[in-house]
Amino acid sequence: MYRLSIDIPYQKVSEVKKPLRDIVVPTFVLFLICTIVTMALALTNYATREAILEQVKLQEESARKEVFSEAESFEEVQGIEAVIDSNEDMKCVKKVYTSIKNGETVGRVYSVETTGYGGAVSVAVGIDKGGKTTGVKIVSHSETPGLGSKAADEPFISQFTGITPKEPLIVVKSGGSKDEEIDAVSGATITSKAVVKAVQAALMVDSELNKREGDS
Repeated sequence: MYRLSIDIPYQKVSEVKKPLRDIVVPTFVLFLICTIVTMALALTNYATREAILEQVKLQEESARKEVFSEAESFEEVQGIEAVIDSNEDMKCVKKVYTSIKNGETVGRVYSVETTGYGGAVSVAVGIDKGGKTTGVKIVSHSETPGLGSKAADEPFISQFTGITPKEPLIVVKSGGSKDEEIDAVSGATITSKAVVKAVQAALMVDSELNKREGDS
């Protein structure tokens, strides 16, 4: 009985193995490069995010001092969800801070976020114990330069300082004579309404907090 024997030249075996090596090695190198790049991006994103959060924190602290300059310090009020969740119009209030002077509460500052023409509008609102606004500042926004962006400037923003509204705030075209009537920024009605909504929400939450403290 004869055995069939086939000899494969060594050169041909090498030729079979070589393409596999040419595929595996570049793939591994590419995977390694992708891993390193991903890790670098993750570290950069983490460092950038921390820096951004710190910057936002400083901006918010500065805004609180600006809208309630009489206060010496501020303490965040806990458990405000029970108040703001009771009314849809108050849910744009994100944080509440007690304004303190000489160890006594002199009012509150509200951090509010509404939506303008270009996106989120973050507003700080100061209100004293008598329900009078001590100041309003737009902390951040994405409104159109030269139009909606003017809401952060005079004379629009100053309309909210030193008023004690007895009725809900409204936006008017021009010539507002009451505390509740706010002249809109020309060509930026949506932004104007966003700021008015923020201040109105702060006033509503402040009134509700005062009511609950009086009942307790």
